[in-house]
Amino acid sequence: MVQNSMRVTTTNGFPDATDETKSIIMRSKRDSLLLQSDWTQFADSPLSDSKKAEWATYRQQLRDFPATWTPADTAEFPDQPS
Repeated sequence: MVQNSMRVTTTNGFPDATDETKSIIMRSKRDSLLLQSDWTQFADSPLSDSKKAEWATYRQQLRDFPATWTPADTAEFPDQPS
C-alpha cells in the first residue's frame, strides 16, 4: 500500500475545541473518505477482485476508526490502497 495516510486537524482553528467538537470534525472527515471510496465496491467498478478486497478492508478500518480514536488535535486515518 502507498503511504497515503491523512492527518486531519480536529480543532478546526479553535485551540479550545471540546472533545465533542473534535469527534464531530473527525467523523465528518471519515464520512467524506467513505463517500469518496464508495465507487470501489460497485459491481461495475473497474477494480480487480483483489483490489476491491483491499478497498473493502480500508473502508472497514475507516468505519472502525471512531471506536479506537481518542479525541486529540489531530486524527490520522488509515492508508488508502494504491
